[in-house]
Amino acid sequence: MNSNYTTGEYIESWCTKCELELGHTIIAMVDNLPKRVKCNTCSGEHNYRTNPSEKSRTKSKSPSRKAKAQEINYNEHISRLTGGDFSNARKYSINGNFEKDEVIDHSQFGIGIVLSIIKISKMEILFKDGPKLLIQNREALAGANDNTL
Repeated sequence: MNSNYTTGEYIESWCTKCELELGHTIIAMVDNLPKRVKCNTCSGEHNYRTNPSEKSRTKSKSPSRKAKAQEINYNEHISRLTGGDFSNARKYSINGNFEKDEVIDHSQFGIGIVLSIIKISKMEILFKDGPKLLIQNREALAGANDNTL
């Protein structure tokens, strides 16, 4: 694990509420390690976890519960935002600038919804097969870096 984390920074963590590994924001540190995090999807706060606790693993769950939860969550978001009409979905490009709840069309992953903007250059998108972390604003960042040299 990277020992150079700071509060307010993005980190992948197991969300106890969503029951998925998702993007989180570090809200508390102990001995230079993340202690508490806030889920960027559901806004739940909990201790930092890299994987589900032993207690949640021993519960009687069907093996496909995670996949079903992701699909239900995905379907709810899609229908809420589009009503099933994907004609307004923007084509994904690393040079594009996207906003939370925007529907995008990715050439490999398909239709997705922007769950959160992590930094100006990163965003978390929910696709049918689960959340992905993608790059955005690549040209704007390159131009900004050229001006500061």
